[in-house]
Amino acid sequence: MKSRLILLICLFVSAISYSQEKKFDFEVYGWVSPQYYLNSRQCVEGRDGLLCLYPAAPSINAYGKDLNAVWNHNFSASMTRIGTRIFMNDVLNAKVVGNIEGDFTGQSDANIHLLRLRQANVKMTWSKLALTFGHGWNVFCVPEMMPTMQELNNGAPFHPFSRVNHIRADYRIAKSLTLVGSLGWQRDYASIGVDGGRDYRQLNRSMLPELNLQIQFRQNGLLAGLTGEMKTLKPILEYEETVTSYAANAFVNYRTKNWDFRLQAVYGENLNDYCMLGGYQQDVDFANIGNPYSYIPTLTSTIWFEVSYLGNQRITPAFFSAYAEHTKSDKLGLVNCGSGMHIDRVYRVAPRIDFNFTKDFFLSAIAEYTNAHYLTDKMDESVGNWRLGITLMYKFSNK
Repeated sequence: MKSRLILLICLFVSAISYSQEKKFDFEVYGWVSPQYYLNSRQCVEGRDGLLCLYPAAPSINAYGKDLNAVWNHNFSASMTRIGTRIFMNDVLNAKVVGNIEGDFTGQSDANIHLLRLRQANVKMTWSKLALTFGHGWNVFCVPEMMPTMQELNNGAPFHPFSRVNHIRADYRIAKSLTLVGSLGWQRDYASIGVDGGRDYRQLNRSMLPELNLQIQFRQNGLLAGLTGEMKTLKPILEYEETVTSYAANAFVNYRTKNWDFRLQAVYGENLNDYCMLGGYQQDVDFANIGNPYSYIPTLTSTIWFEVSYLGNQRITPAFFSAYAEHTKSDKLGLVNCGSGMHIDRVYRVAPRIDFNFTKDFFLSAIAEYTNAHYLTDKMDESVGNWRLGITLMYKFSNK
């Protein structure tokens, strides 16, 4: 009996000692974000209309009326977000941080207002190397380069926007120079397939992950970099034919005490998995019975910039402007698989002003005009949409 008591006391002391040695801390963060918008035209959109990409093509009825030329508006709080960062014991001499984040915009319009996974990853950081495992921002989409507007599109279809399941490595070559590489697997932001829907299995079947390589330079408020991407899809299970696409972007963000300037250019193929224009065209060759399909990726090039004045603590004015071109094959008989496949160019101008009540509580108002030019064998027309967006943002964190 005495020996058992001594054993229990030893176990209890060991447990107390372990709990004292174990380092555990966490940060809960997020925001509540009700938003109102008003459009002069129906748009290609999603998530209660909060994700607005470009104006919809003309849809002319028997009386010559464009059914998409109608005003519409909505009010939604589905952009509300919550996340947590978990700070754990060092492992292998690396600082370890876990991140779990979700919002209520859902994976599609069918399940909006349901909690969806935005990020779930573990990051291990040494003096020069950081490894990230899990779900997070695609390397091709640089979070620090996102336009600062509160619209859910975050500058899409001009700025790439995507999260993937990936293994990512950040290696600091020099004090101001970092090399970033990743192997990625698509999920919510998947490439559009031959059936018109997003299908991450196209990438899985190719047996090759997305490959991204990036070089970053940071010094004295300047962030600049170059990114390259390659991905290979196998669109149809029964056939071996694949489609490989390449993309690149260049970016610069220069921030001073009073100004924030951002500029980015993107040039690449099959970019719809980044909420951008593009995809691939399916060519059917019935003479080749064994493998009748081949694919031609379409090419998208975009450029955008944003400038914000930070010199006034109460009012922050900003201006965003962007332009995109989309090029595809004019060969007859091709089937389009992608987003905005009938658009050859689109541009946007968007002045904005933020009214800052406190650092974490502000009202943002944006006036946005987007114009898309549709070009097919039956259509050659430009359509525009005026959009007013008003967002009330309350950010919170226990740190």
